[in-house]
Amino acid sequence: MIYILPTDTCYGIWCPVDEVKSYERIYKIKKRSFDKPLAVMVPDFNWLEKYTDLNQEQIDFLKSYDKPFTILCDSLHLKTWINFVNEETSEEFQNRDMYEKIAFRVAHNKTQEKILKETWPIFLTSANLSNKPEIYSSKEIKESFWEYIERWVIKFVWENTGNLEKRSPSEIFEFDWETTDQIFLRK
Repeated sequence: MIYILPTDTCYGIWCPVDEVKSYERIYKIKKRSFDKPLAVMVPDFNWLEKYTDLNQEQIDFLKSYDKPFTILCDSLHLKTWINFVNEETSEEFQNRDMYEKIAFRVAHNKTQEKILKETWPIFLTSANLSNKPEIYSSKEIKESFWEYIERWVIKFVWENTGNLEKRSPSEIFEFDWETTDQIFLRK
């Protein structure tokens, strides 16, 4: 199943990391190229500490970062999952080679934390067609994705959220080796 919910920047579209078909549907629905990997949202900084190559100084830096961010780093734990091929069904992530580094977002509210405790990390991207503006209103979500919502391909979570405050997309960066110096891909 695919879901739409508000994020700290705009509405996002997501699926659990173990649903290969839903993952591929997100690309189809958004008309997104498979050479652009999706971000992964995790429940908290403890997850990043346990399952990525970030050191404690970098984790502490992220905890106090004052803007929405996406951090690029390595996670052998998640890569094992992304590289898994189901022998019975032959299902696999067709663009798994694109995940040399993984773009992580951290849940920023109790609702997202609850979802992540139930599903454990999720693939996430903005809920809009590729190369189109981000969506900030539930009305626009319904207009853009109505056919999928009506057929239960997408579940729109928290329809009553209404309009989100327009914010810039998250900054995307990685750290320069073991330091907290950032190398920005989007600022």
